[in-house]
Amino acid sequence: MTPDDIVDPLRPLQRLSDALRDTIHLRPGAQRDITPDIAQLLGTWRWAQSLDPAAPILARDLVSLCNHLDALTQAEPEPIMLADAPRIDRWCAAVVDDLPVLVGVVTGHPRLREGARTMTSPLIRIAPGEGWARTLSRYYRLGRPDRAVLAALRAEGRLRADAQFFNVPIAGGWT
Repeated sequence: MTPDDIVDPLRPLQRLSDALRDTIHLRPGAQRDITPDIAQLLGTWRWAQSLDPAAPILARDLVSLCNHLDALTQAEPEPIMLADAPRIDRWCAAVVDDLPVLVGVVTGHPRLREGARTMTSPLIRIAPGEGWARTLSRYYRLGRPDRAVLAALRAEGRLRADAQFFNVPIAGGWT
């Protein structure tokens, strides 16, 4: 996946979800070509579900992932969910390892130290006007965007050199 593959920057996995759905609905016996981005997403999803990311890919796995993505894409966060969500500041959207993510400085994350510069799990949906984003693993409250964080993480070797910025329409909502 490249930034050019992202049809809707507010729902960056939509094209991938559509491709996944097409793969699932092939006629019986047809060859299922699992693209690298689908394989990467499936591995990440399995890891988040405490499943073996390297297990053979079965049709039921693709259906489960597709259903999960659909549910996350359509969900609106409850205020209590956002109140407890980690905050990502100095963030920007990027494509890393064929998947859309956010990179930035995180506070209030249950697994990361305060102020860690990091990359999120795959970005499912982002609502900059409302100040939140949904990744495969959790909601984030959005602080101020800052494209420079991508270059800083690349320079430190914490992101691959081929990580690419993609534009998310910004419409206020910063807290």
